[in-house]
Amino acid sequence: MIRRLSFVLGLLLAGTAALLEAQTFTPQSASGLSVSHTVEKAGGSRVLIFGEVRNATNSTAERVAILAEGLDEGGHVVSRGRSFVAGTVPSRGSASFEIRLLASGSERRYRVQVESFQFQNIQGN
Repeated sequence: MIRRLSFVLGLLLAGTAALLEAQTFTPQSASGLSVSHTVEKAGGSRVLIFGEVRNATNSTAERVAILAEGLDEGGHVVSRGRSFVAGTVPSRGSASFEIRLLASGSERRYRVQVESFQFQNIQGN
């Protein structure tokens, strides 16, 4: 009985340690991360989106994926592109990104948002 209890307790502690290691989010709102961007046409149907992710939290964000969507007059998605921020977005800092995509030609605006990210372990391990 004691062995079984020790085994279960060990599994629970191992699972808890894994949860504390990293937090991954696929957000509607990026929990302290915000995006600003500009759009440039690069000839033909190529579009370049340049931007910056700002981190208002006390944790460094890594593996930050950015999603850009071209929307037509009715707000429907007609083009899409993704990119990762190179490196990390430091606590209370920012990092830039660039997305290249092919436009359909019917885009009226672009929506750019953080698609997913992970906070680094705040315990320093």
